[in-house]
Amino acid sequence: MLAPHGRRPFGWAQPRLVLLAPSRSASYNSRVAPVSQSIRVKVLFFGRLKELIGRAEDSIEIADAATVEQLFALYVARNSELAKYRSSLVASRNQEFAAWDTPLRSGDEVAFLPPVSGG
Repeated sequence: MLAPHGRRPFGWAQPRLVLLAPSRSASYNSRVAPVSQSIRVKVLFFGRLKELIGRAEDSIEIADAATVEQLFALYVARNSELAKYRSSLVASRNQEFAAWDTPLRSGDEVAFLPPVSGG
């Protein structure tokens, strides 16, 4: 605010110039956390699992490098009855048996196989 005679009142500091552009040493978005990538995998269900899910196959988006276990947990979150089958299931990734801690990649095919009985 200016005094009636056009000068600033005593004790007011001159406004400082603030640069709005970032310095050249700062990289673009240097403070933004990295975004995790998601992947799409095909999921196959057999036996009783197929009945519980309501279909034989599904396609789902999941975080890159998520494990087979984490994938199964997503389906358990949708249908809690699946959890009781976990201890007897076998999983495969790309038609090879896979450990539950196997990381998944885009385009993988994961199958959950319940035990087979019969003679």
